[in-house]
Amino acid sequence: MKKHILLLTTLFLMAVPLALRAQTSISGTVVDQQTRKPLPNVSITITGTMINTATNESGKFSLSSNHEINSITATYIGYEPQKITITNPGKPLFIEMVPSQTELPGIRVVGNNQLLRAQSVGILTQHDLQRSDGLRLESSINTIPGVFMQSRSPWGGQHVTIRGYYPSTGGNNPNFNGQGYQVFLNNIPITDATGITIMDDIDFSSLGKVEVIKGPASSLYGSFIGGTLNLETARSTPNQSSIQQQVISGSYGLFRSNTTVQSSGDNSNILVNYGNQSYDSFRPHSSSKKDYIRLNGNFHVGSNQLVSTYFAYSHSNEDLAGEIDIPDFYGRKPVSNDAYLANDSRVKINSFILGISDKYHISEHFDNQTTLFGSGHTSYQPFAHGVSNTNQFNFGARTAFNYMTHINDVGVNGTLGGIFQRSDISSDGVFVVPIPSHPQIPNDHKNFASNYYVFTEWSFSLPNQITVTAGASLNKNVFGIRNMLKNGQVNDTTRLMKKSFKLVFAPRISVSKVFSGNMSVYASISSGYTPPLLSSATASDGTVDLGLKPERAVQYEIGTKGSLLNQRLAYQLALFDLENYDKLVSETSNSITYTTNAGKQHNRGLELSLSYLAIDNKDQTLSLLRPWISYSYSDFTYADFKSDNNNDANTVDYSGNAVARVPKNTFDAGLDIETNVGIYLNSTYRYVGKAPVTFDNSTYVKSYDLLNLKLGYKRQLSDHFMLNVSAGADNLLGSTYYTFLFIGPNITGLAQPQNGGRGDGYIIPGPYKATAYGSFTLKYIL
Repeated sequence: MKKHILLLTTLFLMAVPLALRAQTSISGTVVDQQTRKPLPNVSITITGTMINTATNESGKFSLSSNHEINSITATYIGYEPQKITITNPGKPLFIEMVPSQTELPGIRVVGNNQLLRAQSVGILTQHDLQRSDGLRLESSINTIPGVFMQSRSPWGGQHVTIRGYYPSTGGNNPNFNGQGYQVFLNNIPITDATGITIMDDIDFSSLGKVEVIKGPASSLYGSFIGGTLNLETARSTPNQSSIQQQVISGSYGLFRSNTTVQSSGDNSNILVNYGNQSYDSFRPHSSSKKDYIRLNGNFHVGSNQLVSTYFAYSHSNEDLAGEIDIPDFYGRKPVSNDAYLANDSRVKINSFILGISDKYHISEHFDNQTTLFGSGHTSYQPFAHGVSNTNQFNFGARTAFNYMTHINDVGVNGTLGGIFQRSDISSDGVFVVPIPSHPQIPNDHKNFASNYYVFTEWSFSLPNQITVTAGASLNKNVFGIRNMLKNGQVNDTTRLMKKSFKLVFAPRISVSKVFSGNMSVYASISSGYTPPLLSSATASDGTVDLGLKPERAVQYEIGTKGSLLNQRLAYQLALFDLENYDKLVSETSNSITYTTNAGKQHNRGLELSLSYLAIDNKDQTLSLLRPWISYSYSDFTYADFKSDNNNDANTVDYSGNAVARVPKNTFDAGLDIETNVGIYLNSTYRYVGKAPVTFDNSTYVKSYDLLNLKLGYKRQLSDHFMLNVSAGADNLLGSTYYTFLFIGPNITGLAQPQNGGRGDGYIIPGPYKATAYGSFTLKYIL
């Protein structure tokens, strides 16, 4: 008996090393290729076997087999399957999942990772951003219901209105730079600390993803009432090095060249792009020239750390043709504003953006992302009635700690972070208001603005697929104004007027319920505020008012989103009520114009998106057929909204009127077609209802519709060459449409007899005829 035991023991001890030697273990992390965010519940399978696992909430996984593992396959709804060859089993893998162009439901992404978000969010993938020529963001972002992007010039002066909200500060201020919302590019704030967003120097053709959060996002991104835009530049293709050249040519002298070099390996990827663009325009004095340089880098420092860098430089020169009146607009006259022509009006900007981000996986439950950033620009702008020069530098940091765990049957996901930003602005100029007899009023400002906020958001995944989310931000804004001149005379240059706003607490709470794993209903309440602009504190005579209050708002929203019919029909429906208080309006007394708090606004609306994947089969000739629609209904009105807060005989009450510049109805529809031989078609139809131009609703612009079409051919020619050629046309119906509406109390007196009846006007027209373009892209894979 002892001999048998000794023999079995010996055989067992000999077999253990052999078994251990045969067993192979691999581990890794799975992230979204575009955002670098971890993806939970990704299926990881050893190729050719039934052995599989799924990533945890941090995107981590591990697998073991008694046999050698040659490759694994990663699959996830909404992403292209990835097959990864195993060359070094002991080295952790870093897998980047690429969003699928066929499984994602087009313009509005509604995947598993979106069901639990108890708010309306619009997401554009790189495929969506290339529906037209890919150079303008308007053609894609305006397909998101509730979002309306307009531009003062063919390629500049962008302004985004989300759910009808914009500040009414300073009379014409909402007619110029973007306000009331905030923009991030690769986690770097584009919105400066004063609250102004300038996007003239952003190369929209470089974007790979756009996320629009509608309404206050106080628990993660601060508390601007309009909402938040998160822009992400396109990333390098995983494990691929290539050289790519793109050329786009079109109507009215459009010419664009993009040269891209990328190198991607196991531990790093680098992308460098140079773009040059020129445009002549269909109106006099409306040409454009732009140069862009961009550098992206991502570096894996060990298995738990990713360092990302971003640098961009741009030069932008936009001639300004100015706004025109209704007779010229509906007469389809390609004319320009005389005042703009006389002053050779333009916007010339040189700018840079720099950021470095560190994403560190601290433990199974903790990770952190910290971004340091800096940006700056110089701008020279002769406008209709004056000229200004500005030098600005912004810097700051943003950090966020994320915590994920399970406590019994409850999943906990929390974020705690903060941001600091400062903007230093030096500006001078000469203004003439009104024309033509008022004396010149020079100014010289040395100003600064700072904002600080801490934010937190905690989600609790309860049994029965119920999720409760609560969060808040604590916000602080500081302004500093040194006005060197007043009424053309030297002011007290040693005096710094400082305004420190009170701390603002902005909470948010929501609840959602998922049904059958593919649809959800939700309700949320979020609060927000928008501080006055730095420029709003200064009256037209140079007097500074530091008593202005921020605008406040509360948004109530209920909705549902998900996918039906075997995940072929994706939908999103939202009903909302945005209540806005302490609206900032402009008033004039004794020929002096200044800003005051004197209004309220109620924005109530409905937003609907539908996308149906009718055909999705790569093995048949017609491999993809996907129709989609989106619709917005906007019942937005002024309440207790007056021309000033004097309440005298000259005060005009606008209460009950429709909010200016916002159409009540907008509708978009499209059709995407792909074939397995490489031919594809994208078509988009857009209807924009009539809209009031003025606070008193005395003047409206008519409704219009647009039809855009793009036909292309994309093919992998060989192992080394990829070709993408396309041709398209915008406004095929030849509609009379606008690209920007100016607003004001009324339009009386705008048409000056000495200018042939054309005054300042209030409409920036789009081309009256169809415009065409062609694109050629050749990619060489090393």
